[in-house]
Amino acid sequence: MTVTLDVLQRSGRLRRADAALAAWVARAFPDAAPEVALAAALAARAVGDGHSTLELTRVHEWFAQLEGAGRPPELPEAGAWQAALRAAAGACRTGDSISPAPLTLDTQGRIYLSRYFDAERRVAATLAAHATGDDAENRSPVPGPRSPGSELDPEQHRAIDIALSHHFALITGSPGSGKTFSVAHMLAALVRDGSARGKPPRIALAAPTGKAATRLAESLRAQVTRMNLPDTITTALPRDASTLHRLLGISPWRAQPRHHRGVPLPFDVVVVDEASMIDLPLMARLGDALASDARLILLGDPNQLSAVEAGNVLPALVEAASAPPFDACHVTLARSHRFGADSALGRLAQAIVANDVDTALTALRGGDNDVRWIDDDTQAMRVESACAGYAPVFAAHEPAAALAAARDFRVLTALRHGPHGCLALNRAIEARLKRTRGLHADAEWWPGRLILVTANRDELGLYNGDTGVVWPDADGSLRAWFEGAVGPRAFAPAALPPHEGAFALTVHKAQGSEFGRVALVTGPDSPALTRELLYTGITRARIGITVYADADILRAGIGRRTLRMTGLAERLREAAAGT
Repeated sequence: MTVTLDVLQRSGRLRRADAALAAWVARAFPDAAPEVALAAALAARAVGDGHSTLELTRVHEWFAQLEGAGRPPELPEAGAWQAALRAAAGACRTGDSISPAPLTLDTQGRIYLSRYFDAERRVAATLAAHATGDDAENRSPVPGPRSPGSELDPEQHRAIDIALSHHFALITGSPGSGKTFSVAHMLAALVRDGSARGKPPRIALAAPTGKAATRLAESLRAQVTRMNLPDTITTALPRDASTLHRLLGISPWRAQPRHHRGVPLPFDVVVVDEASMIDLPLMARLGDALASDARLILLGDPNQLSAVEAGNVLPALVEAASAPPFDACHVTLARSHRFGADSALGRLAQAIVANDVDTALTALRGGDNDVRWIDDDTQAMRVESACAGYAPVFAAHEPAAALAAARDFRVLTALRHGPHGCLALNRAIEARLKRTRGLHADAEWWPGRLILVTANRDELGLYNGDTGVVWPDADGSLRAWFEGAVGPRAFAPAALPPHEGAFALTVHKAQGSEFGRVALVTGPDSPALTRELLYTGITRARIGITVYADADILRAGIGRRTLRMTGLAERLREAAAGT
């Protein structure tokens, strides 16, 4: 088995840290079979690839999807492997045990690094407890529309009813399905009910990234303005949102978050948008920090990309919602308020979700102004089109207008590296723009340059994913301007956290954002090009999209699902059975 570990590491299937964990397990538990050390190494590698567990029966499927994995290795038969793990009592506990051990084997034959099994159980226990919390007897009727054009769909009425009657609500739907619109009515009803009892609820808005939090707050403020609510309700509604890390007080300088089981969040209602981006450890920390009587409202689209880190939380919640008690807490908003019935962009997105390649290609070919497909492009063509798309940014007269223009167009890529990746495209776009504007090729700061923050700086209020524009201030000094609750905020370039150009972004980085028009560059076929990535990239566009892709590559991408091994749905069912 040592030879197998060496072979796996040399082939790139194991990282150095994975092999180091296997070596530690072999030293710490010398009586354990070699299969135990191998399982530890592969479970660690699985976590690095975004899985929360390793399904022993799916190891070969997983290896087949690893880029450059080559011929599958010789591995133990799953049944014998599980038997060896069960026999290693000190190194591997079974799922019903709470004894300390680095590995856990659940009853379905999944092997975990134990902290991820514990995280799944914590999430499941919290959500099951909140799902069974019921305020139906105290609920007031769902309010009707307050202004013309604000009629609620039946699904939106049900979403509001769930939020009022349960301590957990899961609201899913595609972009433009009215999730934030529904939340505005939910919160207004909760404030009205609480005020009638003399205690308006304390409400927190959050999202996994700063950009998504800003969009949530902006959208909610716009909805509340249109609802024409009484001042007593409006003043009790939140105006700002934060990242989940800031809400929980997570910091690299603290051993644990500021808010946890011993010091819960001081809120009665917590609303979290873009739940598809929440990884398992972060969801566990959020659950730990919720007060026992608080309401949790999760919003998200399960068809989008999963979190970059380990876990597949939102799809697992949707899977568990097919049975009690979670079925009473979940509603899917199916109607799109963004795309009409004849929208090529809407048909394209729906076809990708349905794995209907022919309909997707038909929508691409006949999309007119909404959808364009270029399958024989060159980098020069992409760069030329991108520079035209960004022209309104440079035509702006002040930073707020430049930021608004930047929201109207963006180049998105499937890959980060390589000639079709965002780094190469961003360099090419910047070089072309600087030549056009008569700037030196090595100029770093110039009016109209878009930049992306790549690290959190809580003290500045800047977070990974925030996008800004370089623009002169009133004195003519160049500043980096970012959107704020009451207008653009200016920062000296030297004060910025780590950042990079933002004329081209990966689809992963753009998740949680939306733009008027999008240019999507798939690049060559690769394991990264999946149905979820294509759907996420296309649904970043509100008005129209141009797709630069070969037909065969699109076919392969639409047919390729993201593999995420997880046991969270099973943990949720187990927790529900025990409530």
